[in-house]
Amino acid sequence: MAKPNMEFSITFTFLSLMILMKSFEIDGTNHFICKTIEGAYIPESQVGSTDILSDSTIQHIQGRPGKRGIQGMKGEIGPPGDVNYEAIDLKLENKVIQKVQESMTEYGSTITELQEEVRNLKHRQDLCKVFYGGKCFWIAYPNSGTAMYSQIDELCAQEGGSPANIYGRNHFEEIDAYLDSIAQHETFFTGMTIDKSNKIITMNNGMKVRWNIGDMKWFPGHPSGNADWTLIGIHSDRDPEKSQGMHNWPKSASRHGVICEK
Repeated sequence: MAKPNMEFSITFTFLSLMILMKSFEIDGTNHFICKTIEGAYIPESQVGSTDILSDSTIQHIQGRPGKRGIQGMKGEIGPPGDVNYEAIDLKLENKVIQKVQESMTEYGSTITELQEEVRNLKHRQDLCKVFYGGKCFWIAYPNSGTAMYSQIDELCAQEGGSPANIYGRNHFEEIDAYLDSIAQHETFFTGMTIDKSNKIITMNNGMKVRWNIGDMKWFPGHPSGNADWTLIGIHSDRDPEKSQGMHNWPKSASRHGVICEK
C-alpha cells in the first residue's frame, strides 16, 4: 500500500513544479537571476507613496560616502621637456640691460638735480648778505651810478626778489651793519612807504608793518613832514660819527641802489 502513495507524491510534486514554471514563464532556456538585495529595504518612515515604482521594486537610497582611500604611490619622473635656454638667456640679458639703463637714467637725473641744487645754494650764499626770518637780503645796484625809484622792482626781480621790508629793530641793525661794511655815505631804497598824515608805514605787499616809528633809528629830521615824501630808505656811513639811519624822500629822488629780499 505504500508504493502507490509514493508514486502519487512524486507525480504531485512534478505537476506542481510544472505549474510554477508556467506561471513564471520559465522554460528550459530561462534561468532565475539572483542578486543581493542588501540596502533595498528601508525604514517604513522613509517610504512614501512615491517611493514605490511601477514595477514594484523599491527605490535605492544612497548612503554617506565612505572614507577616502590611501593615496597611491608617486609615479616615475617623466623625461625633461624641450627648453630653449638661449631664448631664456637672451630675455634675461635684455631685462638686465633695461633695468641698468633705467637705473642709470634715474641716477643721472638725480645727479643733475643735486648739481643744480648745489649751484643754487652757492649762488644763494654769494647773493644773500643777510639772512633774517628765513629770508635772504642783498643789495642790487644799477648799471649807471644811481637808481631811480621806477627801477627798483626790475633790479630785484633780476635775482627773483622784490624791494625789501624791514621787519623790526633787530633786522634793521643787521641790515645797517652790512651796509656800513660795503658803503660810505650811501642811501638805498626799500620796498616800504609811509603815509605822513597818519604815520602808518606799509610793506611792499601793502600790509602795515608790526613796528612803530619810534622803534627805529632815523636819520636826523626824519621822517620828514613833507606829504609827498612817501618812500623809505636807509642811509649808511662807515663813519659811526656821521648821521645815518632810516629816512623818507619823494619818488622823484634817485639813490645808490635798492635793498632786495626773497
